[in-house]
Parts: sequence; C-alpha cells; structure tokens
Amino acid sequence: MEDENHGSKIDVRIIVGGLDIAQLVSKAVNNIQLEQNYNIIVSSIIPTVEIDIVKKVAGGADILLIGSYGHDETYNILFNELKTDFNHIGLFDYNNIIIEDESIDFKLAEKEILNSIIKSTLSYSLNLINIHTLENKLMKVTHNYNSLLDDYNQIIKEQEVLVRENKELREDIDEIKSDYSAFRLRYEDIYSKEILEVFSLSDLWYDTFHQDLADEERIVIATNKFKPENIIVGQGYIGAESRQKAIDWLNIVRTALIFVDDSGDELKKELDSNEETQTPEVGDDYEIPNTFENFWD
Repeated sequence: MEDENHGSKIDVRIIVGGLDIAQLVSKAVNNIQLEQNYNIIVSSIIPTVEIDIVKKVAGGADILLIGSYGHDETYNILFNELKTDFNHIGLFDYNNIIIEDESIDFKLAEKEILNSIIKSTLSYSLNLINIHTLENKLMKVTHNYNSLLDDYNQIIKEQEVLVRENKELREDIDEIKSDYSAFRLRYEDIYSKEILEVFSLSDLWYDTFHQDLADEERIVIATNKFKPENIIVGQGYIGAESRQKAIDWLNIVRTALIFVDDSGDELKKELDSNEETQTPEVGDDYEIPNTFENFWD
C-alpha cells in the first residue's frame, strides 16, 4: 500500500553544496509538512554538486531543486546535465535565505523551499499537461499510421491481384491477336473476290421474256463456251453480280439463239462435233460476234 501511495505523489529531490546546508534543508522540509499538505515528498537531499554522483541519485525525480546563488555557473551546468522532457528543474536560491550578517535565516529557508517547490510543481504540472497532450496526439498519429499501414497493405494485396489479372489479360490478348492474324491470313483475299447473287434461271427467264424456258441446256452450253466474267449458269440457277447483269446475259444468249435457230442443220452439226476450237472471249459489254459458226464448239 505504501508503494502505491508513493507512486501517486510528486517526487522532489534537492541538490545543495554541502552537509551543513543539507541539514538546514532537511529540518525545513520536515517543518513544512509537504507530504501531508501538498501530496509532495522530498525523497532525497543531495549534499554535493558532483555531476556523476548527482546523476545517479537524481534519476527518476519529478522535480529537482538546485541550491545555488541565482542562475550561476553551477546551476547552469547541473541544469544542462539533468534536464529531461519528463522532469522540471527549479532554483533554491541561497540569496533569499541569507540575512544582513550573512547568516542563514531558518524561517526564510522554509519559505524559500516551499515557494521553490510550489513554483516548480506548477511548472511541472503544466509540463505534464503538455506531455499528456503530446501523448494523446502521438496515440492519434500512431492510430492513423496503423490505419494507413493497413490500407497500404490492402492496396499492395489488391495490386498483386491486379498485376496477376493484367498478366492473364495480356496473355489472352496475345492469344486473340494470334488467332486474328491466322484468321486474317486465311481470309485476306476475301475482299478481292466478287460475291455473286443467285437467281432461279426459269423464273428470271419468264420475268424477262414472259415465256417459259424451253431449253436450259443450250443456255448452259452457251455460257460455258463464252465464259462471261462473273456469270455462272447450271443446276437451274444463274449467278451474277446483280439481277440486271443476269438479265443482260440472258438477253445476249437469247439473241444469239435466235440467230442460231435459223440454221437448224448447222446447229445439230455443231452439237455433235467433238472438234475443239478456241473460245472467243466476251468483254464487259458482251458484244455479239458477227458470225455464229463456232457458237456451239
């Protein structure tokens, strides 16, 4: 229980220059009754200003009072050596306890010690408030840092997933490009080929000439012989770039057949002949030759 009570009190240690003044201070402290009246204890009175000794004894104190003649060299040296962020150093000024005959007045000593301790305690309390404020700020900053760290780690994980997905997408893109290249290579000449429309030969003949198609075979033979560009006839159909192109060709064939029919014997002879002759070429304008002697070769 004593340790628990001691831990809640303000720990003061007083540094003086010798044993004589140390005895005076001890007596004055006892008379002031700091612990009972102010919840303050003077745990040590250090009768030396030797740095190494003072450091060992003064470590851990809340308040250090340095006995000196004002802020002289001794005070400044000890202050610089002993000050930390967690303690307060005050001055026990000898000038305030010496009377005219240069002796020490005991009552003045009690008053000076009490004033010095109270003044230092107030400063120490303010320092504690600042420390607690800084600690709270530090806790908030630490919390924010940990939160940001968690977010950062989450982003790293998400980035790893995105990198993996990006790699898979790139592989898919490469595969699609490869397939496209193969497809393009296979069908690169598709635009150079003419696409033909297909029509029923008998229907187109009837729509054009208003009569039934009597002999499809003769139209097939004529088409195969002349081989007009982009015209195909067979299996009851005619293929051409357009309906009008197909009609134009049927007009040419019908006109030719009319002239050929005027000489039936010659036509029969040509049909039965196995002699091969060179087929004349038909231009885009489908010009009819002046003679039809080799029409059925």
